[in-house]
This record gives sequence, structure tokens and C-alpha cells, in this order.
Amino acid sequence: MPARANRSSAVIHAKHARLSEPHIAPFVALADEIAAARGLTPGDVPYPDPEFAGTAARALVLLQSPGPKTSRTKGSGLLSLENDDPSAERCYHLYRRAGLDWRELLHWNAIPWPTALSKPSSTDLREALAWLPRLLELMPHVEAVLLLGDYAKVAWKRAGAADLSQTPLDRIFEGPHPSDLGVMRPGAKERLWAAIEQLVDALG
Repeated sequence: MPARANRSSAVIHAKHARLSEPHIAPFVALADEIAAARGLTPGDVPYPDPEFAGTAARALVLLQSPGPKTSRTKGSGLLSLENDDPSAERCYHLYRRAGLDWRELLHWNAIPWPTALSKPSSTDLREALAWLPRLLELMPHVEAVLLLGDYAKVAWKRAGAADLSQTPLDRIFEGPHPSDLGVMRPGAKERLWAAIEQLVDALG
């Protein structure tokens, strides 16, 4: 489907109908567990798009926190490259340009729940750390990790995720967040592209 396909309610409905599929259901359960732990309603922590590889993912792409278009009331309720927002669209086109099949990946957020501010608080970050190892337990085939944005980098290091996963340190790549703000700094677009290329090379 094209970029921003999740503008269509029919597309969103079809994707939600697939959330019980075995490759994605464990992440739905994890998202609902996180929501319950924070006193949120199921679905408030967005689910990965079932087009992602889920449990078969060869790479994890870790970002910051859910944007407005991942909301179940204002958007798709999904972490998806086809969401109607600039970050998703940018990744969609860059992955296609690089030859990176997003059906080999999983997108997740360092802070999985929606935050009150556009920049998560230090409390949000601290409380999110315990969930990252739980995520990695669901991803036994991960060969590489792409950390996009400062929060993803900090969360990975503070959680000791590099020790908890089997991913070699030379297969953990870093780049700026793909949002409009994230790529505004000089050289940011080039660094994002270089990080994606590194991931493609690592996956062969």
C-alpha cells in the first residue's frame, strides 16, 4: 500500500482484524499489559502494524514515544509506516529507497505510552526501561538494532538492553529521529540515511 494509507478507515479496520495473528499477538498483549500497568485503556498503548515481522523480526527499530497519529481515537492505533504523519512517511520512503523490507522489522518506542508533552519526562523514561527487556524476549531472531533519536539511544543504554539481547554491539546503529524536527539539524538527513544503509548492510 502507499505511504499514509492509514488515512483510510477501511485499511485501519483490516489491520486491526489481523492483530490476533501469531506473529503480532504477543506484542499486542505486551502493549495491553503496559496500558494496564499505567491505568490506561487497552489500545492506548499502540500496537505494531501486523505488516511488521513481529516475532520473526530480524531487526528492531526503536524510536521515542507514540505520536498523535498512533492514537486509537485520532489515528490508526498502530505503530505503522503507513500512518498519516511525516515520521512514518519519511521512514516509508527511505526504507523503499534503501531496499529495506519493513516486513523483516519491528518498530517500537522507547516510551511505549503516549506522553503528556512532546518530549517525554525523565520519569517517563525511567519507568519505561523495565519494558524493553520484555520486548526483546519476544524477538528471538533479532540480528540488528536501529536506534532513532536521543530517547531511543538513552533508553537502550540505561536498560542494559545491549547485554540482554543477543545483538552484537557492531550491529547496533544510531541515527536522528525521522520527524521533521529530528531531521532539521545540519547533516541529520544524511545521518539518518547512513544509519538505514548500515542496517540494510547488516541484514544482508
